[in-house]
Amino acid sequence: MEQTKPWFEQTEENGVLVLTMQAPGNNLMTGAFLETYEKTMEQISQRTDLKGLVIRGTARHFSVGADVASLAERSAADLEGMTSDTDLPPEHIRQKKAFTFLHDLPFPVVSVISGFCIGSGSEIAVNSHIRICEPTARVGQPESTFGILPGLGGIARNVEICGLSMAAEMVLTGKLFSAQQAFEMGWADLLAEKKGGLAEALALIAWIVENVEQYDRKKTGFYVAQYLQNKGVSV
Repeated sequence: MEQTKPWFEQTEENGVLVLTMQAPGNNLMTGAFLETYEKTMEQISQRTDLKGLVIRGTARHFSVGADVASLAERSAADLEGMTSDTDLPPEHIRQKKAFTFLHDLPFPVVSVISGFCIGSGSEIAVNSHIRICEPTARVGQPESTFGILPGLGGIARNVEICGLSMAAEMVLTGKLFSAQQAFEMGWADLLAEKKGGLAEALALIAWIVENVEQYDRKKTGFYVAQYLQNKGVSV
């Protein structure tokens, strides 16, 4: 049966946009997925009234990442059009900007993660400012097992988040990490109960909006700690 629901559902709550990815194949990032994602990011870039953005997947998975077969075909086609060894395909440049765009937004960007969040899916999460993992989360960058590396900002962001040693382990080994492991290595900022990630994200953003005069994504660790203390949680 043909899917009729939008691949990217947008809802709003108190000025916070909730973007739910619900594309076929557990948000498999085909060429069509990426094209739709780019258009969605373009729409968000036009919004000047937002207080925050939450990105999540369907109930089961955040995203299983890129369609490897499709990626290989597109890479071969891109190489044919390159005029020098230093060129990057325009399609890749455009896609990377649509991912790293999240990192530069002036309000909190939170990824809520359940199930698989791997490959290019993980690159959405690491370009977000804050990551909240539910118990089923399995995160990682398995690109190296296919002979490629993360190309949408994942390497730099993982180093920034986890440090060089842990980022190297994630990127070069292709290992997947549980929610608890992701939290212990600094990749996840918060752990939530099953199906509790969205409520946690909205509560965190509401706290930031109410208590922070000038939002600074470089201080998200401090914000999370203050938010937890306000809830009476030891940090």
